[in-house]
Amino acid sequence: MARTVPSARRPPAPAAPPPVPGLPDGLLIVALIGLVSLGMVMIYSTTVHEGSPSAVVRELALQFGVGCAGLLLGMLVPLSWWRRLTPLLLVGAAGALASLLIPGNPLAITRLGATRWLQVGPLSIQPSEFAKLAFILFSAGFLDRNFRRMRLPQWMVYLGVTAGVALLIYREPDLGTAAVIGGIAICMLWVARVHWFWVLSLSGGAVGAILLLARTKQHQQERLLAWRNPWAFQDTIGHQIIQSWTAMARGGLWGVGLGQSLQKLGNRLPEAETDFIFSVVVEELGLVGGIAVILLFVLFAWRGFTIALRAPDRYSMLLAAGITTWVAGQAALNVGVVTGTLPNTGIPLPFLSSGGSSLLALMIATGLLLAVSRLPPAEPKPSARAEPGPEPAARPGRRRFRHH
Repeated sequence: MARTVPSARRPPAPAAPPPVPGLPDGLLIVALIGLVSLGMVMIYSTTVHEGSPSAVVRELALQFGVGCAGLLLGMLVPLSWWRRLTPLLLVGAAGALASLLIPGNPLAITRLGATRWLQVGPLSIQPSEFAKLAFILFSAGFLDRNFRRMRLPQWMVYLGVTAGVALLIYREPDLGTAAVIGGIAICMLWVARVHWFWVLSLSGGAVGAILLLARTKQHQQERLLAWRNPWAFQDTIGHQIIQSWTAMARGGLWGVGLGQSLQKLGNRLPEAETDFIFSVVVEELGLVGGIAVILLFVLFAWRGFTIALRAPDRYSMLLAAGITTWVAGQAALNVGVVTGTLPNTGIPLPFLSSGGSSLLALMIATGLLLAVSRLPPAEPKPSARAEPGPEPAARPGRRRFRHH
């Protein structure tokens, strides 16, 4: 009877279960809670004297609730869905920006000489805030697909989209936000490991373009004059930065107390609840409060870039880096303006300045950043030397020799 030889083939291994998302980054949540909580308190303190306290509380509660919904939307909707919706989001944001430039648009709102808002029913929407998020989503997807073959056609597409979005924002006019778009684009090119020559060349070109455009508008030229010597224009264009310095000087080390700011009263410090809210923070909470705000942004930036470095794929890495650059770069720009280190650009302080559109866009972006932090790390590729294959059998009729 013939003997049956058992098969040497092993049964197929069971399919591995899909990776389970982990917990979101705890320190990033701490930074977010600290910034949003402080923002709600400072907006109330800065605006409560202008109207009914209950009305201010209702408006802040509404903005907070919508922002929390945006945070959950960004964190729970799969990143693949966001990637598929990116073209629609980008076209929608560009269309909203372009509609602001249509003469006689009944939905456009002009404040202080700038047309940056759309009135949709009872809501006032600032399209440039959502354009930043749409641009980051576009950049992450485009650079993920093309970073290895950035030739002339790819460069034309990427730089064309960047310049188009920045130009639409600049025409509002809003040079500061246009500069933020350029900074995000350059940072994401660097993270995508595009050759350093192109990154440096584009950085120099962007700086040159900003300096050139800053001289094309009269109000921007006036801001440069006020930045150089505000005391020479203390009754006109230098008034705002002088009042900002006055507020921070009054604060001293510990501040004058929450709600006790004088510079916010009677419009002594223009735009106190938006672009210059950091001055009110230092006046009421002192240098200690100002340093605490800066440390919260440093914590946000540290965790954001750490999440980007630990991301399992290039798309999520670029997305996390772009969002972190947006928040950290805009915060640094705002603090630089408020302290007089940089010319006035009209940039709000993320999470702290008043503005429902800004808060909603930032909360959605932070939700996406937390979603990236939940992704399981990429599995290391097996090394070829770790498990060498079986030694080939010697051919019959030939002797094998071991060389010493």
